[in-house]
Amino acid sequence: MLDQTEQEKKAISGILDKIIDSKQTVSLQNFEPALVAGKILSLLKERDRQILAKRFGLLGFPARTLEAIGKEHNLTRERVRQIEKDSIKFLRSKLDQEQLAESVKVLAHIIHDSGRIIKELELIKMLSFESTEEEKRSVLFLLHIAEELLEVRESEMYHAAWASVTYNHEFFENIINTAREILKAEGKPINELTLIEKLQASEFYKNNAADLNEKILKTYIEISKDIAKNPFGEYGLKEWREIKPKDVGDKAYIVLKHHAKPAHYSEITEMINKHGFDKRTANKESVHNELIKDGRFVLVGRGIYALTEWGYKKGVVADVIIEILERSNQPLSRDEIISEVMKKRMVKRNTVLVALSNKSLFNKVQRNKYELAAKAQ
Repeated sequence: MLDQTEQEKKAISGILDKIIDSKQTVSLQNFEPALVAGKILSLLKERDRQILAKRFGLLGFPARTLEAIGKEHNLTRERVRQIEKDSIKFLRSKLDQEQLAESVKVLAHIIHDSGRIIKELELIKMLSFESTEEEKRSVLFLLHIAEELLEVRESEMYHAAWASVTYNHEFFENIINTAREILKAEGKPINELTLIEKLQASEFYKNNAADLNEKILKTYIEISKDIAKNPFGEYGLKEWREIKPKDVGDKAYIVLKHHAKPAHYSEITEMINKHGFDKRTANKESVHNELIKDGRFVLVGRGIYALTEWGYKKGVVADVIIEILERSNQPLSRDEIISEVMKKRMVKRNTVLVALSNKSLFNKVQRNKYELAAKAQ
C-alpha cells in the first residue's frame, strides 16, 4: 500500500512540491468535484467511459462490482479490471493537456497541508459541499486519478485515509503513540484542547515542532482507531466505556455525568437518543430497569436518578437521615436535617418530616432537635 522505494518517493516528491507551490491552484471555494469528474471522463471512449463511471458510481450510474459490469458488457471480471486500470493510466497522462490538472491538485494541496495524510471521510466532507452521493463519489474518483496520492485502506488500526507520497508513517505513529500514552496517564476522557496542549508539551512535539501544528495533530488523531471520541467531544482509548459504551447503562452514565445534576429516567432516555451513540434507540422502560440495578446510579426521587460518585447513596429517606445524624454525632434541628436530606434526595419537605416521626429510629430532644433513638438508650 505505502511500499514505494525511497527513490520513487523522492521523484514524485518534486512533482508534489510544484503542485503545492503552483500559483494556479484552484481555490477550494470554486472546486466542483462532479463537474470536474464529468470532464475527465469525457476524455475516454464511450465503452471505457461507461465502465469507469459504473465502477465509481458516476454519470448517474450506481457503483457496481467488476463482475456486474462484466456481465453488462459481456466481458470477464479481469478484463473489466484491466480496462479500469488502463483508463486511469490514460486519464493521468491527459490531465495536464486538458487543463484539468489544477482541480485534481486541490486534493494534493489539502492533504499536504494536513500533515500529508487525512481521513477519507474528513476530506470528502471538506470537498463535497452539496453532500450528495454524486459529489462524494466524484471526490473518490479524483483521488484515484491523482497520481501523487496514495490510498490507505481501512484496517483494525486506522480509518480509511489518503496520503501524499511524502507521507512518513513512522512520524505519524510517533504522534499516535504519544497521544495514547497521554490518555493512559490521564485514565479518563479529556477534551480536545487538553489533549492537544499535552501533545504540544511532549518531547516528540518539541523536537519536531517545525513539522507539526495543531491542525496536523487533530488530523492524525482522527485517523487512529485506537483513540476515539464520544458525543461530548472527549477523547479516550477506544476500549474505555465512557468512549465506546457497551450498553444502555454506560450511555446513561455518560449523559448524566455531563448533565451534571439528577434527572428523571425519561429525560435520561431522551438525552441518550439525542446524542446518538449508535443506531439503537433507547426506551425509557429499559433505561429505568437498567439504572435501578446499576450501582453507579442512585434513585433520589420518584423516577429521578443521580450518580453515586456525586455522594448519593442508596436507601430510603430514613436511611439518609440516619447517616446524617451519625456523621454529625450531635442532635440536629429539623431544618438542618431537611437541608442535608435535600442535598441527597429530591423529595418534598413533608416526606422528611414523616420519616422523622418514626420514633423507633429518631428521638426528638431539646427544642425541635433530633437524635438517633439508639443514643437515647
